Amino acid sequence: MSLALAHEYFTVHGGAERVVDVLHRMYRDAPVYTFFHDRRAFGPLPGYELRTSFLQGVPRGGGLHRALLPLYPRAAASLHVDRGTECLLTSTSAFIKCLSVPDETVHVAYCHSPTRYLWDWTEQYLAEEVPVPLQGLVRSLLPGLRDADLRGANRVDHWIANSAVVRDRIKRYYGRDSEVIHPPVDVDTFAPAAERGDFWVIVSRLSAYKRVDVAVKAFNEVGMRLIVVGDGRERSALEQVARDNVTFAGRVDDATVKELLGSARGFIFPAEDDFGIVCVEALASGAPVVALGRGGATEIVRDGLDGALVSDPDPLLFAAAVRRVEQAGLDPRELRRSARRFDVSRFDSRIRASLEHARAEGRAS
Repeated sequence: MSLALAHEYFTVHGGAERVVDVLHRMYRDAPVYTFFHDRRAFGPLPGYELRTSFLQGVPRGGGLHRALLPLYPRAAASLHVDRGTECLLTSTSAFIKCLSVPDETVHVAYCHSPTRYLWDWTEQYLAEEVPVPLQGLVRSLLPGLRDADLRGANRVDHWIANSAVVRDRIKRYYGRDSEVIHPPVDVDTFAPAAERGDFWVIVSRLSAYKRVDVAVKAFNEVGMRLIVVGDGRERSALEQVARDNVTFAGRVDDATVKELLGSARGFIFPAEDDFGIVCVEALASGAPVVALGRGGATEIVRDGLDGALVSDPDPLLFAAAVRRVEQAGLDPRELRRSARRFDVSRFDSRIRASLEHARAEGRAS
């Protein structure tokens, strides 16, 4: 099959970029269409045949990438997929799905989420991500951007959602059905340490919506050690709240994250996320997970078996759940078996089957 890939942009290493990396390993000869690759921030992409938009040459540092928002639909339209391409697989949570596709090409979208800041998180996005002087301008742009997002969504032939939560949101905002294929985790690259440490861990960007404050306050209550991995604008405020048992490690490399997950007594996840790949990585490392019982975490963590689900982002409820999991003494081997529900081999076979099915069905009417 002649196939091309597309992804919004390469600026940070997040869950969506891990998915793209797996897709690229599956289809190494496929060109990858993208708005831009920030090599300084992201690092090199060896083996990738990138097709970038005119935004590649636009300055993006110091928060300037927010000013590019109205340009994304036009930048997508300027990306023309090669004629003769049988199938285009886009990894999308925004406007890359709006790129120009030949009539003969079947467009499949692997959706991490319908565009959050356009639909259900608009006010939160404006408050947390947009500087106050720009908020009025951004708000005025949103109706036109919603129209562009819907036009792009209507040109997708087949939808894949990364979780049941995202499947429901695709139906709500785009009016389209989708199948669920969970993101991949290479379980065999994670392993429990010979002995567990004396700490729990959280790995997260330190933004308000990630609710790291809930984890910090919960461990203030519990008194056990918590290692916070990640950085962001909330770090200073979190450090002021934290007691001596909470350590901020900042950004660390993947090897260190794996070492911490393998040694941790448990992993805490208070955010409401569309999936939560790091929860699977924790299970693959033999660490139980205490997570908010909303969003994609409910598809990963089985309460009482893989850790605990907490009804509300309340530090006292999370503290109680941590104590409950500590007392349960869950078997790391069973946690690793649970993680295999999301192994990369399963993702590979399901994506290939989905693309073949989409090609056989052809373009949507």
